[in-house]
Amino acid sequence: MTNPWQELRSSDESYILEMDREAIRRHNDSVSDAKKKVIVASIPEPFIGNPKSARLVLLGLNPGHSPEDEKSHRNPEFQNAMFLNLRQKLEEYPFYPLNPKPAFRESGAAKWWLKRTCKLQIESGLDDQMFAERLLVIEWFPYHSQRSGLAPKRVCASQEYSFQLARQMLQEKKLVVRMRSEKHWTEAHRQFGELPSLKNPQCGHVTRGNTEERLFEKIVKALKGTDN
Repeated sequence: MTNPWQELRSSDESYILEMDREAIRRHNDSVSDAKKKVIVASIPEPFIGNPKSARLVLLGLNPGHSPEDEKSHRNPEFQNAMFLNLRQKLEEYPFYPLNPKPAFRESGAAKWWLKRTCKLQIESGLDDQMFAERLLVIEWFPYHSQRSGLAPKRVCASQEYSFQLARQMLQEKKLVVRMRSEKHWTEAHRQFGELPSLKNPQCGHVTRGNTEERLFEKIVKALKGTDN
């Protein structure tokens, strides 16, 4: 499957791929809790990072939503980075939440990811740019919502590209760690259910205390490029 996210346009008011539009409409119609509905005005983040340079791949559930997102997703600099990422174009900071510029550090994405990866970055000894080159996150579901509430079955067609990308990372012997949602990822492919995972998937902190014995050291070695 070719990357369907190349078709998304920055001029769209509703950031939903045409191939997903009907499925997302049905999903939103079926959900009574407004916090679990897809926020169609937010730019999707099915993945963040460069698959080619990544050494650590984290599997999540779906992008959340914060008050800062509305402002960030309309900021031309931040929006441009999001679309370059969706088209898998090379950036100085492929994992753009780690870009030190204010437009990025003030975003909801940065506040969420920096909190969960700061100890890992310190342990790895990598600067922002190198850390951003070596980290890739793939979400099970690409669209934003305040809460997930997602059943462990495929919701829309574009998810298949994320699953394909995750399988590719395994084939390339990248270190893949499941952050959240064992049932969802196992439903996508049983191979994902056998991956190492965080102890407490709800908090998402990639720390020594939230990983099984020796996994944190393995993650740090992978990031440094000394895993062999």
